[in-house]
Amino acid sequence: MDDLSMIRQLLDEPAPSPRVVEAGRQRLRRASTRSAGRIRRPQLWSALALGTTGLAAVAVLAVTMLGSGGGPSPGAGPAVVIGGSARSVLLAAAVRAASAPTHGRYWHVRSMSRTTPPRTFGRGEHRYTLEQRSVTESWTTHAGRSWLGRRAWVFPKTARDEAAWRRDGAPSRWCIGRTDTAPPRPICLRTAPGTASLTRFGQDTFQIAEGHDLTFAQLQRLPTRAGALTAWLVRIARRDLDPSAGTAVVNLNVENELSNLLVDFPVPPGVRAAAFRALAGMPDVKSIGPVQDELGRPGVGIEIRSPHAVFVFGGGTVGARSGKLGRTLIIDPRTSRVLADQMRLGRSVEPAIDTLILNAGWTDRRPHRPEFPGAARRAGGTSAA
Repeated sequence: MDDLSMIRQLLDEPAPSPRVVEAGRQRLRRASTRSAGRIRRPQLWSALALGTTGLAAVAVLAVTMLGSGGGPSPGAGPAVVIGGSARSVLLAAAVRAASAPTHGRYWHVRSMSRTTPPRTFGRGEHRYTLEQRSVTESWTTHAGRSWLGRRAWVFPKTARDEAAWRRDGAPSRWCIGRTDTAPPRPICLRTAPGTASLTRFGQDTFQIAEGHDLTFAQLQRLPTRAGALTAWLVRIARRDLDPSAGTAVVNLNVENELSNLLVDFPVPPGVRAAAFRALAGMPDVKSIGPVQDELGRPGVGIEIRSPHAVFVFGGGTVGARSGKLGRTLIIDPRTSRVLADQMRLGRSVEPAIDTLILNAGWTDRRPHRPEFPGAARRAGGTSAA
């Protein structure tokens, strides 16, 4: 499958009500204000039906950067579990996760996001769709100091779009609005190699659940027993959810929060092992057997699916859609690492969000502006003529 066909158009699902969309926009604005100066990875969990009303998350299709480097390489453990139940796979992963190394100066995550803006560009008959990609890298020290690097660019999404773009004069810059900062700044899209930045922050926080941020030091003190970790997440869910939310909704919140801990959070090996064991005991979790991610890497698919979930993405000028949510983690049984984190809406086969994890671990390499990736140059690095 080529890069341009990896991510399809989002589902044509009915839009949420104007009240829900507006409430979500307000939540996003408040969250944006609260998180100024903080590192945030794309949020991969849902606003749950009967949960926090109207939470909206900006739609992002994320694919990790095709690059070198790596994350934890856990030591020897039990035999690799390929088949069997989700419980057996997750419990085996827990054993391997417990031996993951923690040496290195920085917790480093490198990813490349893909987004298709829900509008067309160009003039008259020369209209076309752009795809945006952004390489994002974050670094966090053991003391909690953080850096965020980002490089973003756009290119015509298909060959037909590229032809229309060239007929339009092959522009290299599109300004689509202004920020809500003081003073406002233009929001512009640019062709490859785009623009790159590196920003140093103070103490980073990590969002475990909506409205519940933890520092690096607090992450290190999370429970290392599965039961205690689950009970803590249940208390958070009960506090944030509508009082009418039932057990199924609470469970789905907890399952997604456990998954978030496993994907790329800098938690100690004991906490990560506890998250695997806790997820193994949750009711909506099943194994779909051996699978491959978009890069062809083999793993085991662990699926979380419930008819009670509604994922609302959009907000601001991005738009919003909704549908029932399914989430799949592809886990490398040799290392316990999460290779991919996928979300699907409704009955779609194609993920609405697809994150491939290649670099999530400790490193000694210093923070730097993200480089323009060679893979992106070949597949999506169209530049102005």
